[in-house]
Amino acid sequence: MKKALMWLNVLLYLLCMAQVKADDWSLSVGGGAVVFDTPWKKMPLQYAVLPYIDAEYGRWRFGVNSGIVQYRLTPKNWQLLVSAGLDYRDEGYDNLFSFNNELSDDPVFTGYRAPDSEITARLNVNWQHFSGSVQQDISAKSEGATASISYLYPLWHSGRGVQLRIGGGIQWLSGKYADTLYGIQPHNVNPAVGRIAYQADAASNYQAAIQLIYPFTQRWVLNAQLMHTRLDDSIRHSPLVDASSTTQFMLFISYRKF
Repeated sequence: MKKALMWLNVLLYLLCMAQVKADDWSLSVGGGAVVFDTPWKKMPLQYAVLPYIDAEYGRWRFGVNSGIVQYRLTPKNWQLLVSAGLDYRDEGYDNLFSFNNELSDDPVFTGYRAPDSEITARLNVNWQHFSGSVQQDISAKSEGATASISYLYPLWHSGRGVQLRIGGGIQWLSGKYADTLYGIQPHNVNPAVGRIAYQADAASNYQAAIQLIYPFTQRWVLNAQLMHTRLDDSIRHSPLVDASSTTQFMLFISYRKF
């Protein structure tokens, strides 16, 4: 069901774009793959083949980098770009991106009720090589917040636009959100399978990343990124978790219409 909703969202983007003259849009489309491990006990390596859509119309932006929708609050020619909008957040066990449908066979997940997905209000800030975002649940699910800040330095840049960036960042989860994902609330307690009561505290995860941007032409671009995340003790101590870190690799090819 979650996968069907994602593809419906993609279709809605395309239908909306079809209602406006093509010349009014700045549009990138393509596709790629994501491979990642998770912190969950005995969870197989996850992978997904995904479409890539990033569309901008005036101050409005839709697609992979923008959640459901974002509205730019600052002029486009400013170095500091600020935008606000809505996003879809689903980061618990058996979430939207568990595309291969191979879940954990650890007994701790027997009868486990995974947290619901959420709609969040999102604020984005970008300045030079820094980017940051804040999200707050507005759908009365976790009522939790997350915040992140990252820095990617262009270690190498060629005249034809090839870039190699390296950097890292911090991802913060509020106590309510961390507890929703990794805590064991009373309705989920089952000591017989090792699912004992647990309350997760606010967590700070540290990330290191390397990114390659390779333009084949002015319109065709390859974007690859490898990111490693070190998990907070509040997450690692959860009965659902058996990892101290996670790794994610993404590779996308997109076509840009100017």
